[in-house]
Amino acid sequence: MRKLLLFLVLFSSMFSHSQNAQDLIDNLKKELKNNPDAKKTATIYSDLTWYYANISTDSALVYGKKAIIESTKLKDSVVLAQVYSDLGAVYFRRADYKASKDSYLKGYQIRKIRNDKTGMAKIAANLANIYNKENKKTLALKSYLESVDYFQKTNNLEAAALTNANIGSLFMDLKNYSKSMSYTKKAIEYQEINNLDIGLSTSYLTLGNIYLRFKDTVNALKFYNKSIISSKKSENNVALSSALNNISNIKINQNKNDEATKLINTSSKIIQKLNVNSDESSLPLNLVTKNISDRKFDEAKILLYKLKRQYSKNESFKSELSQTYLYLSQVHAYTNSPDSASYYIDLSKKLQDKIIEETVQRQTNEFEAKYQSTKKEKQLLEKEIEIENSRNKLIAVTSIAFFIGLIGFLIYRQQKLKNKQQEQEYELKTAISQIETQNKLHEQRLSISRDLHDNIGAQLTFVISSIDNLKFGNKITDNKVNSQLTKISDFTKSTIIELRDTIWAMNTNEFTYEDLHSRILNFIEKAKSAKDGITFKFNIDERLKAVKFSSVIGINLYRTIQEAVNNAIKYADCKEISVDVVKENNQIKIEIKDNGEGFDLETIDFGNGLYNMQKRIEEVGGICEIKSEVSKGTTITILLTKKELS
Repeated sequence: MRKLLLFLVLFSSMFSHSQNAQDLIDNLKKELKNNPDAKKTATIYSDLTWYYANISTDSALVYGKKAIIESTKLKDSVVLAQVYSDLGAVYFRRADYKASKDSYLKGYQIRKIRNDKTGMAKIAANLANIYNKENKKTLALKSYLESVDYFQKTNNLEAAALTNANIGSLFMDLKNYSKSMSYTKKAIEYQEINNLDIGLSTSYLTLGNIYLRFKDTVNALKFYNKSIISSKKSENNVALSSALNNISNIKINQNKNDEATKLINTSSKIIQKLNVNSDESSLPLNLVTKNISDRKFDEAKILLYKLKRQYSKNESFKSELSQTYLYLSQVHAYTNSPDSASYYIDLSKKLQDKIIEETVQRQTNEFEAKYQSTKKEKQLLEKEIEIENSRNKLIAVTSIAFFIGLIGFLIYRQQKLKNKQQEQEYELKTAISQIETQNKLHEQRLSISRDLHDNIGAQLTFVISSIDNLKFGNKITDNKVNSQLTKISDFTKSTIIELRDTIWAMNTNEFTYEDLHSRILNFIEKAKSAKDGITFKFNIDERLKAVKFSSVIGINLYRTIQEAVNNAIKYADCKEISVDVVKENNQIKIEIKDNGEGFDLETIDFGNGLYNMQKRIEEVGGICEIKSEVSKGTTITILLTKKELS
């Protein structure tokens, strides 16, 4: 999947404004012409830095540097601290994270001297954005949570909402979509009530990305369009370009290339005006996709080589570089250069290995730090108990002649301390064991996901490219051969989708019925376009949307429902298919029903499809019943009890 553009909210002294940003800029420039005093001039330069941050980062830097010069002359620490914060935001927009961090830290030191705790909290949240971009997720999350806690305690609800939106983006990166949605919706709830378009433009964008990960393009487009409306109102051009680019991804997948081209061109113009680097990286990849779709392989190749040089210079773009290698292998496959195609697939795999290795190493270090911390706590506890034991012995020796009655109590207390020590040692050993087990399981899961994605996924992609190259490169006129090649290509594409679903399930610890609802709804939308004349109905009990279950149960349920609907479409000759999920006592009941031809259960030979459905549900402790009558249709009922749910 092409990279979705995310956007992190940056904090300033001004969170939102009702007036048009360009009008504010024009008014500030008019004030400059009236020759204001030195302090007013420094303040105007500072304000221009912030307002230009979302419109033109070049102009923002010009005014930021002027603001530093003026505020330094005045020795005005208030303005100077704000300018450094605003410049940190500008550099962040340009993906210059080192310069951004330096500016924020300078502002932080000034605010610390002035004991400006609110300003320090905002800068801490901005630094968390940088840690997030540097893939230091644990440090970023810690800073976010500390900031949001401070904002809530001080009743700064707007800042708390913006921080929750950033936490939602972080969990989106970590593929924890349920938590991402929870934090993002919490931010949206406050922002909608208070008409905060600057925050809504980014929160809607994140929510659209979550729905797209669920393959729910209907809701994804809904929230991308909401983001566009809020972005235009607040003149947040960075979020606007991201939303347009993400919609272009959907249009490309829908083979609506003309619409995609217009969106990409519009987004590209906005990015060029902003002169930022962070979001610009994904736009050329969309152009590459379109060129390949239009069979403009030479144009795609020129752009890919340019991107390869650009991404190789910046460690932040490893994922984009890996994607570029895959596209190069695809283009070379189309142009009948198998050696080059194999070479770039190998480069992509090596880079993915490196990315995964770095991720595992970082997480291993985190686990090791937790282990060492636990070990130190154990040593301190043992020392405290040793001191306590010595004290107790001394008291016993000096008091035995006078307080013989205390001996029993001291023995009891000593035994109690000993028991407590043993309990704590056991808990420490258990915690250490759990940490080590989690580390091993995580490494195994990453390894399996990597093998599935990089080996099987890359090989299937190469198969599709080779088939298309055979069809179009050799001008095959035999319709039968062309038809067979198309079937193989379509089957391989379907296999890639199934593979992605499996990898997604492996990397998700738990599902909710709302997750299942989104995936099935999107599947049914595709089924509608594949088969005309069938009415689809899908209902889910509202009480079940918060119920959670394991990824194993989730993928088995999804595959079973998918198989049942596919069978009804292919063989039942039906006019209506319904999927109902309801709660009955302590059971969850899922019923897939069609009004088609049906079949005789006594004479039918159960094929792999029907057998696999029953086997999948039985493997997770459920019951799968199949009922059918000739000319009356088929009903498949799945029953799960509470003990199967996590």
